[in-house]
Amino acid sequence: MCRSIGKHAGMMKRLIRPVSLLALVLLLASCAGKSSEQVARNLWQGWEESDLLMQPDYPDAVPVLLVHGWNGDEFTWPNAKRLLAMEKRLGRDIYYFNYRTGALPNRYPPLEAMEEHLERYLKSFPGQVDIVAHSMGGLLVRQYLSHHAGNNVRRLLLLSVPHFGTSAASLLSELASVTATGNVQAQEIQPGSDFLWHLNSLDGSELDGIQVLNAYAISKHTLRGDLVVDPVSAWLPWAPNVVVTGDHSTLPRELDRLPFIYNFLQEGAIPAELASEPAQRNLWVRVNGHDHVPLNFTPSSVKRRPGRDKHWESKGTSLCCGLRSSMYDEGATTVIAEDVHAGESLRLIDRRQTPAGVIQVDVPDELDQPVTLIERNLAGQSLAAPVEAATDE
Repeated sequence: MCRSIGKHAGMMKRLIRPVSLLALVLLLASCAGKSSEQVARNLWQGWEESDLLMQPDYPDAVPVLLVHGWNGDEFTWPNAKRLLAMEKRLGRDIYYFNYRTGALPNRYPPLEAMEEHLERYLKSFPGQVDIVAHSMGGLLVRQYLSHHAGNNVRRLLLLSVPHFGTSAASLLSELASVTATGNVQAQEIQPGSDFLWHLNSLDGSELDGIQVLNAYAISKHTLRGDLVVDPVSAWLPWAPNVVVTGDHSTLPRELDRLPFIYNFLQEGAIPAELASEPAQRNLWVRVNGHDHVPLNFTPSSVKRRPGRDKHWESKGTSLCCGLRSSMYDEGATTVIAEDVHAGESLRLIDRRQTPAGVIQVDVPDELDQPVTLIERNLAGQSLAAPVEAATDE
């Protein structure tokens, strides 16, 4: 039974990849051919309403800042007319924070650079701010918080954020790899990227002192669910989690219609019914050499053993990343093993020496969150140490 489930999961994963590509193509082409006068009028009306939305109407109330995700903009959210009604209901101003992002390679800066743009924008507000961030926008906000402990963020609502990466980004990175630099933002949000390794190594300490609620979408029907972020990546171990039925755009699109969002923004209220933690467990593994420089591995130097009495196999793992995946990337390889269980092991072969060295990493008997980061030295010993978010720069 378990073997058939595993085969089915593998088939679904192989199916999701081309479907994700098709969804991406359709998304990028969604505006093509819409050239009627009615569409033009609607666009102008939308921009006029957006201009009204950006005017301060409630200067004494805590404003709400909307931060879109990859390839997003104002159209990620409900239209400006609905947001104006939401403003009136909240008695608070709603503002967009837009930043440079998109599908084309060589055009868009890394999130580490964009966090300073967010810092300057937030400093324009005299008091506290509540933030609603969608998808990659949530990673941008978390990155900002990790370097600005004295920030003015009061509440943070995260919507369908790939906290531990998205395979869609891996696909985008591959498509953009025809250029020397590729798509930098896509490289940063791949599972196992250097950017995500360092961000998640903080164990949520960047969120200290902030009221946080994390929400994501699922569906019983795979093709109607979130094809960008799966529950294992969307789950945030360091905050309450809420789940809704829908796809990747459901939560931002229905922002003004979901009661739990209103209650959280107004009162910091956490829903009584929270999501159940995903059962699947994934491992991210890195190894440091004697000089503390992270090691590189190739697919042929990584093996996985599904049980103590089983043989070593070349399948069941993946590596990140082929291209640079953060501003301070030292070239480390992250070995990713999905759906691991106690009794399994990984064998990593260090071919820098003769004979080659072998580092064995055994899957812990208990893993307390869906994705666990493990760092080892050449002897296979843990390098775990308390990590704290940086202070203000």
